[in-house]
Amino acid sequence: MKSFLDWMQKRLVPFASMLGKNKYLTSLRDGMMIAFPATMFGAIMVIIQNLPQTFGFAKFLSPGVLKFFNDFFAPVGNATMNISAMFIAFGVAYQLAGHYKQSQIFAGAISLSSFLMLALVGNDKTQGAFFPINQLGAQGMFVAIIVAIVSCEIYCRISMANITIKMPDSVPPMIGQSFVAIIPGAAPLLLANIIRYVFTLTSYKDAIDFVYKVLQQPLMGLGDTLPAVLFAVFFTQLFWWFGIHGTLLVNSIIQPIMDSLALQNYNAYRNGVDPNHLPHIINTTFMGVFVCQGLQLGIAIVFAFWLARSARMKTTMKTVLVPSIFNVSEPMTYGLPMVLNPITFIPWILAPMASTAISYAAIAIGLVPHPIGATVVWSTPIFISGWLGTGSIAGAILQLVDVVVMTFIFVPFLIALDKSYLKDEQANMAK
Repeated sequence: MKSFLDWMQKRLVPFASMLGKNKYLTSLRDGMMIAFPATMFGAIMVIIQNLPQTFGFAKFLSPGVLKFFNDFFAPVGNATMNISAMFIAFGVAYQLAGHYKQSQIFAGAISLSSFLMLALVGNDKTQGAFFPINQLGAQGMFVAIIVAIVSCEIYCRISMANITIKMPDSVPPMIGQSFVAIIPGAAPLLLANIIRYVFTLTSYKDAIDFVYKVLQQPLMGLGDTLPAVLFAVFFTQLFWWFGIHGTLLVNSIIQPIMDSLALQNYNAYRNGVDPNHLPHIINTTFMGVFVCQGLQLGIAIVFAFWLARSARMKTTMKTVLVPSIFNVSEPMTYGLPMVLNPITFIPWILAPMASTAISYAAIAIGLVPHPIGATVVWSTPIFISGWLGTGSIAGAILQLVDVVVMTFIFVPFLIALDKSYLKDEQANMAK
């Protein structure tokens, strides 16, 4: 065991650290967070919209009340969740430009414009030109990421080469900066327009449709499988055990796929599809609600009030109890510690994988509705987050089952750790 851990520490940690510092992955991770406030609001609105159906009192409400719920809450999604690709196109380029110390606002704006240039433009006799809303959300995510990186690279490299229009010092700074951005911004926009025109000569008609059918759909099909998510959970926990923020690291790679799957479920749920028949089991909501939620809380309760014998274990568990209610894991991860602790290595990897498999099975056989694709804040306590994530009390009960299973997996290992702490304490008292 020791030789295996030494090998991982030597080989895996440097690789993980390199990924964690990669400017493209960090830009993707941070850029996607720009959409969080809007998508969170949209998720809350769709949950409120479906409250009558969720609690079964829709039949007691008049058609006028139900119409109000739909007319007032439903359109919010089109301005939040369903344009997430636009947020990504701007946000990723904005963050990446910061790594090059170039104008982030202009880089984000050029990326957004380039992305919209690649979208299919429809025409209506009464309303005029329009962008299909589906291409601005789930279908456009991969193109938004590609465009953000490529357009920002072109913009920043031309800007750093000083191929710009210089204005006299007497010109106000903002106007001067706008002229500086003209040539660096024109290059990616011209490239996007060329690509747009080329695709009009093909059967796909636009780049977003091409990337979605050729690349994104197959990857989403792969991501929506139990082996794929278990693979992601394994490496998330493994990186955490070495003290590296595994969630941020792994999510920067799988997040676009999970968000696309979540948006498909969200739109289906918003349109009245039964939660048991939503397209996907695995998505962002599943990962945030069922994979590891409540792990620290279950352990803290059991050892703080029943099983702990050493003063160190009792004190630690009582200290981390309140943060664990809100899924703040760092006090236990680094305070117990879980990090680089050989005794906790096996349960640290195994417990979240077990909860993932149990949750997937419960949803697959119909005991629990599919996750509805709503954004659930990571700090939402268990039971509440399970209900919000599935629109059903069954999701909350499943979370409690997961917590019990994960806690039982940890118990024998932490008892062994507690005994070692107690032995050390007794030895110190004897001295």
